[in-house]
Amino acid sequence: MNEENKPDMTCVPYARRGLYLILTVPLMILILALAVYLWSFNVAVSITFIAFYVLANVFQAYCCAYQDCPYIGGFCPAIAGIIPSSIMAKKLFPQRTRKSKTMFNLCATVAFCCLLSLVILPLFWIARASVVLAIAYPVLIAVYVFVFLLQICPACAVRNTCPGGRLQHTIFKK
Repeated sequence: MNEENKPDMTCVPYARRGLYLILTVPLMILILALAVYLWSFNVAVSITFIAFYVLANVFQAYCCAYQDCPYIGGFCPAIAGIIPSSIMAKKLFPQRTRKSKTMFNLCATVAFCCLLSLVILPLFWIARASVVLAIAYPVLIAVYVFVFLLQICPACAVRNTCPGGRLQHTIFKK
């Protein structure tokens, strides 16, 4: 790994933990409420919704290990509350795990698709309750992501290698 792609250890421990929690806890409550709401319509849909969250964590765990993320095993400022990926990385991918750029790209893509599915999957059932809520949900997620990219990513140790950090860097040309 070249110097540019090494974690910025001055960002460990993560300094904006309070802001991260203020942003992410309401999102996690919303996701949990949606899982319960979906359960009232169809158990399989709710389980699928929960599975997307779990799979996002599993695939992100490889990305954490690949990047030698300094947050592995502890608090991690991961987008959408996928903090369990940090713990999974320590358990599933020990130091001797073979690292592959192709596997990293695949895992990052699958994790992103799983997170995107958390937005798309419930829209039909939300619309059954209210079209306004079905519009508000992805808008709220977009606002969360925008604020996250502006406020959380710049202070993260892996902002130069994480797909979200690179996106933030590209969008805001920092």
